[in-house]
Amino acid sequence: MLNMNRATLLGHAGRDPELRDLKGGGKAAVFTLATTEKWTDREGRPAEATEWHRVVVYGPAVEPVGSMLRKGAAVLVEGRIATRGFRDREGTDRTVTEIVVAGAQGTVNILSGRRPDPDPSAPAREAKGEAAGTGNAGAGDGAELEEAA
Repeated sequence: MLNMNRATLLGHAGRDPELRDLKGGGKAAVFTLATTEKWTDREGRPAEATEWHRVVVYGPAVEPVGSMLRKGAAVLVEGRIATRGFRDREGTDRTVTEIVVAGAQGTVNILSGRRPDPDPSAPAREAKGEAAGTGNAGAGDGAELEEAA
């Protein structure tokens, strides 16, 4: 039997990414992503519902995400859904569901938002702003990320 765990989300960053150091070395970038569904209700009034997603990025995409993604920017995220448990500072067991961007299948594409001035030595596609912030994360699986409550 085949199995697949893949999530593709297109939304807006809810906050600037937070860079964290991992226990085993390396870094992770953590941010929230809002996806909004809009429709017209039975009375003809516009309605909407926003879903918030926690995104954790590992590997080479951490630095571009940390330096180029800003609150409000449109972003396309592809990764896997992961649920993990942790104990908060008060000793309560908690569960969190995340979109994990790691490995060859994970990508973060920043579609809009503020970007730093292009580096003249950067590849031409980033200097033009096309797919700037795209990155394939490759290291870590998220097990070593500690929850900050």
